[in-house]
Amino acid sequence: MEIKQLKYFVVSADVGSFSEAAKVLFTTQSSVSKVVSSLESELEYPLFKRESRGISLTEKGKAFYQKASHIVLDFDRLESENSNLQKNVVRIGMNHSSWLSNCFSKFYDNHRGDDACFYIHADSTMNLIERIRQDDDEIGFIYVFPDSRPQIEYMIKKYNLRFVSLKAMNGMVYLQPEDMVNTNIPQAQSLKGLKFIQSENDEYLRYGKWTTSDGELIDISQDISVVTNSDYVMHYMLEKNHLANLSAASFNSYESGYGPGLELFNEGGQIEFGYLINREYTPGTLALEFLDYVRHAIEE
Repeated sequence: MEIKQLKYFVVSADVGSFSEAAKVLFTTQSSVSKVVSSLESELEYPLFKRESRGISLTEKGKAFYQKASHIVLDFDRLESENSNLQKNVVRIGMNHSSWLSNCFSKFYDNHRGDDACFYIHADSTMNLIERIRQDDDEIGFIYVFPDSRPQIEYMIKKYNLRFVSLKAMNGMVYLQPEDMVNTNIPQAQSLKGLKFIQSENDEYLRYGKWTTSDGELIDISQDISVVTNSDYVMHYMLEKNHLANLSAASFNSYESGYGPGLELFNEGGQIEFGYLINREYTPGTLALEFLDYVRHAIEE
């Protein structure tokens, strides 16, 4: 069995047609049909029902597709990494975070002369747990909310992972990107009438009631103007369009009277920021160095 056979099969199943698969694979319909037929001969059972309207998977074909698609995906990833074999490949996962992004930018400056290729993947906490489980990332930096902690702890135990908390934090309404602070910390009443930009599947909206230090309730659910999964959009809308964002409190320290926004508190407790690793996999040297860099940055 060859990877070419699996690729041709997976693409054909995805598009439901040998002719369309040929276009995707830059080959001919007869070539695709011949390769898939040779795979079926090796397996000794049909993968597709061939009908006038096209092709569809048999029951055994559906089961085989689940396995084959993972193999093809892993092979494509290996091919991508193979182009960087001369380098040390470093894979780091993280929740969307401007602070972490800035941390990595500074860390990279210190290692720009290293023969390394960094893969930085931003995703949701649940997806990062899955990536750590599958060793797609060496380390994953995540925020854990108190109400979702039981579910996360269950998954960590099930997959033999480890979570280490680095800091407990409150929330914050940001009125500007935290790397562009140049105004006084706002008062609670200045939040009235603001429009917000929030991330997709936003945990900060889901997580109960937020209040100011004075106990004033902050509810932004009716004031959201933009929802995005793009850090670029988030940054520019905060900078250029005077939107606000409810997120985790900043790790940065600011001079008295200055800051990116207003710190908020939640009756459910603080959010934990930390990192995930797979107990069965030892992160590489550069990944561990970045972890130490993040630790020191938090402590400063």
